[in-house]
Amino acid sequence: MVWWLEILAQYVTSTGLAVLSIFVFWAYTLAFGRTYIKLLSAALAVALLGIAAVPHGAGFAFSHKTLLGNGSEFLLLIADAMGVISAVIIASFFYDPGRLMDEA
Repeated sequence: MVWWLEILAQYVTSTGLAVLSIFVFWAYTLAFGRTYIKLLSAALAVALLGIAAVPHGAGFAFSHKTLLGNGSEFLLLIADAMGVISAVIIASFFYDPGRLMDEA
């Protein structure tokens, strides 16, 4: 596979997973209201960090050649992280905490 296509596919995949996680968080927040908001926020943070760091972040951290060679683990890690950041930025345009709590 062409290297830039693999990076693009990883970026799109991590963005999609992060957006899905955010939508699931919003759905549970609407369903349960303020009762479990801190627990749900912690679960969302863990999910987003997991999407950004696993498996390429762990592979990059434990590899002995870090940036030597082709550096594909590092580029895939950057693609994962940028996907999550993009999803959070996109979601922030639609998120209004006041409206969310009024609907709950």
